[in-house]
Amino acid sequence: MSAAVTVSPLAVAPPPEPRRPRVLLVGTAFGAVAASLVVLTMLAAYLQLRAGRVADGATALPEGIVLQLTPGNMGLATLSMSAVTMAWLVYSLRNDDRTHAYLALGVTLLFGVAFINSTVYLYQQLGMGFTATGTAGLLYAVTGAHLVMVFVGLVFTAVMGFQALGGQLSGRDAEGMTAAVLYWYVTIAVYGAVWYGIYVTK
Repeated sequence: MSAAVTVSPLAVAPPPEPRRPRVLLVGTAFGAVAASLVVLTMLAAYLQLRAGRVADGATALPEGIVLQLTPGNMGLATLSMSAVTMAWLVYSLRNDDRTHAYLALGVTLLFGVAFINSTVYLYQQLGMGFTATGTAGLLYAVTGAHLVMVFVGLVFTAVMGFQALGGQLSGRDAEGMTAAVLYWYVTIAVYGAVWYGIYVTK
């Protein structure tokens, strides 16, 4: 009498479905474009309203309110430096250099927090009510919406960074961090438009 042969359930299980390529990266691209369009649309409305007030002989902002250029410049410089550290982070992960990846992640998050701090400082220096003028409300709306983009980018980067540093993403399989970098670069590009439209042209 032959012995019974035990077959493992895993031996007859169907193979897993093929992995859909770059789902997170494509989804992030759509999300980044949608967020940027929201901010840029509000910026266009702000510029149109400001041009109308100036054409009517009124000031763009209430009398006595000075929109300083320094906080805006510091914000642009900070985000520009974070673009370098984000590239450094991805490079380190692709080369499995955990030490430099930790350092790049920490510096990038620090730059993001510094940008938020500079924008909050600008709000304090303005001392302008939301309803002072129509342009005042839109100025807060545009810069506030971009602050939300920065905050989302920081959270996204932190989550993907800790996953990568925990071993879930490594080498060429660092798609999550690549998606975070894409979102962050779009955020920086949007701020370039905000910086020129609000702080430079005034």
